Amino acid sequence: MMVELGTSATLMDAQMGHADGSVQALYAHVTAAMVRRLVDGLTDLWLGALEARRRLCPASPVGVLDRLLRES
Repeated sequence: MMVELGTSATLMDAQMGHADGSVQALYAHVTAAMVRRLVDGLTDLWLGALEARRRLCPASPVGVLDRLLRES
């Protein structure tokens, strides 16, 4: 998903806990704007998936999911 959202390699490595020993990684840093774009993109994907699930059936026997389906 992160690749589809255009997430930089630096941020993907940081999010997955990978260490990159390259020279490029030494000078590349994760910024607040990069993280915000990733969070916004993942949130949009989540909301889209929730809406698709709601169209299938607006209720769930799983309590947390049922509340989320009914909230929106």
